[in-house]
Amino acid sequence: MDWLQAISLGLGAYLLGSLPTGYLVVRLAKGIDIRQVGTKNVGALNTYQQVGVWGGLLVLFVDAGKGAMAVLAPEWLGAPEWVLFLTTPLVVVGHNWTVFLRFRGGKGAASIFGISLALVLVPTVITLAPVALVIFLTRNVVTGAAVGFVFLNVMLVVTGQGAVQIALCASLTVMVVITYTVSIREQLLSAVKARQWRGLFNRLP
Repeated sequence: MDWLQAISLGLGAYLLGSLPTGYLVVRLAKGIDIRQVGTKNVGALNTYQQVGVWGGLLVLFVDAGKGAMAVLAPEWLGAPEWVLFLTTPLVVVGHNWTVFLRFRGGKGAASIFGISLALVLVPTVITLAPVALVIFLTRNVVTGAAVGFVFLNVMLVVTGQGAVQIALCASLTVMVVITYTVSIREQLLSAVKARQWRGLFNRLP
């Protein structure tokens, strides 16, 4: 595969990720701009908060599907594994900074979930159990997602997954952590200054 084909796949991944599912669902369901309500995040969680379970699940399913396609499309086209280091970050970048909404989007967790399902199905499915337990106990999706990312990366190493899978999941985890931390930096600084350690995660959108 030449570089032109690889770049085309990367551009396609970005544009696919840029499709603003949450924005479209909330706009069609309630006629409002999701960027102006709730956490103002164009993702599954804010969609759920605005239109209910069906909307949140729909956005989660579609955004995860976009992530999975960033893995499956290069495989179907016979591209070498290194192309995944181009397509998978770019589909997340498209989701987080979509060209269709003036580069405002989500946080990338759903897209990374889809990437993980397509890349390492069994470890990802196993990870859902502790994630569900943490969300049930804490009533906080952010905390559950954080536990899920950590648990998945540990599982990949323990179960002896390939270097490509481990490197991809680790790099994407770092990417979503940085994106999320930057987006809620003001809440974090406020909580730290007030020394509200126990309520820190409850302050996060």
